[in-house]
Formats: sequence, structure tokens, C-alpha cells
Amino acid sequence: MLGLLLAWLYGAALYAIYLILIWLWRERVDAVLVGLFFGTLTAAQFIANRLVDYGVGVAPAGTVIFMTNVAVLDALAIFYGRQFAMRAVRLGFFFQAAVAFAAWAASTLPAPAWFRERAAVVDSVIAPSARIAIASLTAYLISSTIDVYIVTRWPRLHLLARVYSSTLVAQVVDTAVFITLAFGPEVGIITGQIVVKWLQVPLEAILVYGARRYVTSIRSRG
Repeated sequence: MLGLLLAWLYGAALYAIYLILIWLWRERVDAVLVGLFFGTLTAAQFIANRLVDYGVGVAPAGTVIFMTNVAVLDALAIFYGRQFAMRAVRLGFFFQAAVAFAAWAASTLPAPAWFRERAAVVDSVIAPSARIAIASLTAYLISSTIDVYIVTRWPRLHLLARVYSSTLVAQVVDTAVFITLAFGPEVGIITGQIVVKWLQVPLEAILVYGARRYVTSIRSRG
């Protein structure tokens, strides 16, 4: 359970940093959230190669920052609407594809003789296989679309009910699609990752409520 506790602490620290950034540029909350969306998406993609035993299941280390990415997407959908969030999702898809291609391209460039052994290690981290890249992109696009649809479907529901329900459902889809396409239908791995993700969902309230304060103040002045 130490891994899960540390994940909570790291997740809370990340949200605190996000809120500081939002406070510093509170007049452009939308731009900060979009920047955080793409930044966390990229970071999660690279950290995913490191597996962690969270005590309740095994999942990539990138799961922690990936779940903050989900929270940012929920905030974009809630505060700026479904169309705005879906544009971010579609751009994120091509952004991820471009990053994956750049990483693969970098791994094909010749390394100097003295760096070849280290280059092989670096390549194994930054350059995903074609199967994993396709699985990641497919899972991202499907789960993010579902997340945005659910969180914007019933606007009269309580804010947290919308956020939590959309994330709980979307992360089941994300995990099941990715693991199945990348490694096959490994039920044990899928279940473990879902549990790890679900246990981090409550932290989303930190960002959603923190960001709402500044979005609301800007709209009231407008």
C-alpha cells in the first residue's frame, strides 16, 4: 500500500502545482488548462514504461500524472463545453501520434560508438513499439471521447457526480482497450490497473473546484 499512498501524495502535489499555475495566469485559465492537458499527456506517455506495484495492483508510473490529465480534461469539458473539450481531445490524438513518431525517428538515427549501449537503453524507454503506440492512441481517443460525453451529458447533476462517473467509466474502457490491444486480454492486469486508477479519482476534486473559482470570477466580470 506504500505505492498507493505515495501516488496520492504525488498526485496532490501535482494538483497543487497546477493550481499555482492557474493562480499565476488566472486571467487565462483556459490557456493554462489546455497547456496542462497536452503537457501531462506527453509526460504520461514517457513515464508509462516504468511499472509500479501500488499494493492493490500493478500499473505504469505514468498512471499518476495520467489521472491528473483526465481531471484537466473534465475541467475543460465542464467549464468550456463539449465542443471545446473534444477539440482538445482530437488535437491531443495527433499530438500524441507526433510525439510517438518523433521518438521512433530519434531511435533510428545513428549513435556514436561510445554511446551505443546507452542508446539502446534510452531507445527502449522513449520509442514505443508500433503495437503499443497504436494501442495507446486507440485507448486514448475512445476513453477520452466517452469521458467528455458523460461529464457533459447531464449538466444538472452535482459537479462531482459528473466528474467521478465519467472518469470511472472512461478508465475502465481505457485500460481494457489498451491492455487488450497491446498485450492481449489479461484480466488480472486490467483489473489491477482499473483499481489503481479508481482509487486516485477522488483527487480530481482538488483541480475541478480550484479551477472553477477562477473561471467563475472571470465570467462574473464579463
